[in-house]
Amino acid sequence: MINYIKKIRRIDIIAFFVLLVIFIILLRSFNLQYTEYSRYSDFKEKIEIKHYPIKMSRGSIVDRNNNVLAESIQKNSLIISDTSSLLKDSNNTKEKVKKLCVILDMDYLALKKILKRRNNTQYTRLPKGRYLPSETKEKILALDIEGIYFEKEFKRYYPEGEAIAPLIGMTKIESVKIKKNSGTLFKDIISGQMGLERSFNETLKEEDGEKIVMLDKNRKIVNQLRILTTPKEGKKLTLTIDKRLQYVAYRELKKQALKVNAKSGSVVILDTTNGDILAVASYPSYDPNNRGTYTNAGERNRAIIDSLEPASTIKPFLLTAALHSEKVKLNYKYNTSPGRRKIDGKEYTDTKNNGILTAEGIVVKSSNIGSIMMMKKFDNKIYYDLLEYVGIGEIIGINFPSETEGKLDHYTDWRKLKQNSHAIGYAFKASPLQLAKAYSVIANEGLVINPRIEKDKITYKNKQSKYKNSFSKVKNIVLQKVIEDGTGKKAKIDGYTVGGKTGTGRLHIKKEGYDSKNHIALFAGIVPLSLPKLVIIVVIDQPQTKTHGGSDIAAPVFNKIATDSLRILNVSPDNISDYQKNVLNNIENKKNYTLKTLEVPYVF
Repeated sequence: MINYIKKIRRIDIIAFFVLLVIFIILLRSFNLQYTEYSRYSDFKEKIEIKHYPIKMSRGSIVDRNNNVLAESIQKNSLIISDTSSLLKDSNNTKEKVKKLCVILDMDYLALKKILKRRNNTQYTRLPKGRYLPSETKEKILALDIEGIYFEKEFKRYYPEGEAIAPLIGMTKIESVKIKKNSGTLFKDIISGQMGLERSFNETLKEEDGEKIVMLDKNRKIVNQLRILTTPKEGKKLTLTIDKRLQYVAYRELKKQALKVNAKSGSVVILDTTNGDILAVASYPSYDPNNRGTYTNAGERNRAIIDSLEPASTIKPFLLTAALHSEKVKLNYKYNTSPGRRKIDGKEYTDTKNNGILTAEGIVVKSSNIGSIMMMKKFDNKIYYDLLEYVGIGEIIGINFPSETEGKLDHYTDWRKLKQNSHAIGYAFKASPLQLAKAYSVIANEGLVINPRIEKDKITYKNKQSKYKNSFSKVKNIVLQKVIEDGTGKKAKIDGYTVGGKTGTGRLHIKKEGYDSKNHIALFAGIVPLSLPKLVIIVVIDQPQTKTHGGSDIAAPVFNKIATDSLRILNVSPDNISDYQKNVLNNIENKKNYTLKTLEVPYVF
């Protein structure tokens, strides 16, 4: 009997504890449902359960040294959660909305039109409500307007501004309508509008997520209930661009364009050792951080999408083809007198009477007459094959919107006049970037390295060249003499051997033919010539000056860009004796001077 009583007591104790646990659970549940709710009810508004976006950042664009060229930064943006609440007829609401318009610098009637168009919709943005400073946000919150709140939003920022805008481009925001059970939502999609932002959009774009949250009356999240969609950040894009060289290129291009009142211009800097595009400058430009500065002309990246007739910058390739044909040697002589001559029924001129010139001298003095005479010594196919070999008329493929392939007609279509035009750089077209690639082939004595803009991209290189000997002669003998004794004297750089070629092209107008008053000044250069590192192409379009040739307009720009670029990259002089002599002459105390490796100048 005693054992039975003890057993009942044990059951009672267990039952008591079970009931105690149940009571605690119920008490906790009551606390969650009533006590916590009473805390939220202080907001004087019903708690809302909503689908809420998880915002992620678009991928950044950086240069070869990981310096930011484009990034997304967080800003405050005004959101309208209920458009109907702002359309109420009460005087109190009207006055608040009018004050809101004053703060945002918006017209009241214009705002009403937007609200009526999106009546009974959620998650509505205002054009002037994006990316607001903190002080503006606080002013708006002080109005205590029902139906509006603030959200963190990513804004695209471009630290280098106009110096690189035509290359990087910018983004656009598209509002997409989404219908849900809770109402109509407008989701903003950020995508690349132009430039690399556009062509690499799939790499850079983010994927926003979605979660279910508990919101108070101010749309502040008080509890996160569940994640529906996992967000993903955009991937980083690393370019071969060096922002220091990009700045130098744009600075000197813009300076010269303004000085000579040019319509436009472009610069390309190419690393001959690996095909890396170190700078692509285009003028005019715009500030991508201020859309009010945008123009169609500023958007155009002329170095990549414009095709132009290369004029006399093509003559080194003509000479290379001539040498390769074995029908011409460097010392062969041509009589170009009197500097004006009718050939095949059309008159051609040189800048002066150069008299008798060697094949080498034709390039050094940039003789049109001599070039035409030399080309008639060998087959068109040989010249065509070489131009095709260096990439003329072939798209490079750096994944840039509207990249041009240029133009190169098949040699079977070359008649006498077209043949003559090809000899002096007309009747076919190339972009400044294509011209840079072609000159890198000279620099590498026939080795073709395809340019790249993505740092991690594997680039094409050919293993050998049948043109090696011909390119070597043109590079090491002819191009240096252009700088020393020919048309490219203003491109000369103390301490460095420079090889290059000037060009002066006439502007072609479709219906009217060639314009004798407007010209394009070009310079294509390789430096240092003994161990090539850089190819730099300079194009100045329609300079409004008495002198308009590449020697006076484009060559000095090359000189300034190359000088700073070599120092920034710490490329050692290859003409050390002359350089040292020049430097020492400018040092008062020569005894304490020791020639050291050039330091990087402060160019910003």
